[in-house]
Amino acid sequence: MDAKNNEKAHKYAGQLISIIRKTAVLSVNDRISHVDESADATYLELLHPASVYRMSILGDITNGLSAEANIRPEDVKQIMMRLEFAEKLLFDRQTEKKLAGQPDEKLPPAFGVTFAFGKMKGETPGGYLFKAEDKQAALKELRSQYDFLAQNAEKFASNQKVMDAIKNAFDCYKQGTLNDLAGSAPQMAAKTGKEAILYNPPEKTFRRDTKILPDGTKVTKCYLITISFIPSNNYPYQISIRNRYCEVKKDAKTGLEKINPEETDKSETREYKMSLTSGEMISLINAMDENLHLYKSCVYKTMRQIDSKNQEENRKAWRPQS
Repeated sequence: MDAKNNEKAHKYAGQLISIIRKTAVLSVNDRISHVDESADATYLELLHPASVYRMSILGDITNGLSAEANIRPEDVKQIMMRLEFAEKLLFDRQTEKKLAGQPDEKLPPAFGVTFAFGKMKGETPGGYLFKAEDKQAALKELRSQYDFLAQNAEKFASNQKVMDAIKNAFDCYKQGTLNDLAGSAPQMAAKTGKEAILYNPPEKTFRRDTKILPDGTKVTKCYLITISFIPSNNYPYQISIRNRYCEVKKDAKTGLEKINPEETDKSETREYKMSLTSGEMISLINAMDENLHLYKSCVYKTMRQIDSKNQEENRKAWRPQS
């Protein structure tokens, strides 16, 4: 009897794990390789510097559109450690809630939503306005941010959430309740499990993925990945991946890549998100961590032999000066 072909194994070769929803699919592909003569690394470092896990979210199944990002192998352990801490917090929170038998309190939008970019990044609209010495200047800045977000509100659903928070901050200020709410916000945040970031590396590029725009500008595909922990949600983890093409230049002083800020983007941005359960998130990160250990175990013997050979050659080539 002829053996049946494993269609999935052939079609999705290299895929480590996938999480499927009705309208989206999150997957991770293994792009790990070992050190060879092309690498600027020793054989005992085992992994080639170009090794990554490629994570993608197929957010538009109908049109086959996705967003993708790389996760460095050395980042997996950091994510794992933060995930363990997040799971402890989640367990403690759920236990306390059951013992108390109390419904969750909720932060007002003005103090429960933070800015994701710009000079107010990490601030809440209410917190920014509360701390500002010049209230009128702060109100003007918030209004400017509101108008900027409104331009792309239909394109990015998260914009409306921030806009509502800014409006709520205006209302609190007009009603004279801003100071009282600002004082209670930290305590309420601890109870409600305000969003925390588990993984948020700087925006990076896919160097080989470039194109020329009609005006002659060369742009490079960039990616930004964020993993958030939101304990108040039924799906407490959220992975967001954004891709965009933009100009990338080298910093004259450091020689590092310098990506143009978001406001100067000259091409369409694509961003997809997926929320995960605790079990799904643990399986996702654990799959990458275990795969990394297994791969290193497989190549270690060969890498050790090559390194030992190189060490022996170095000893024979060395001659003491007379």
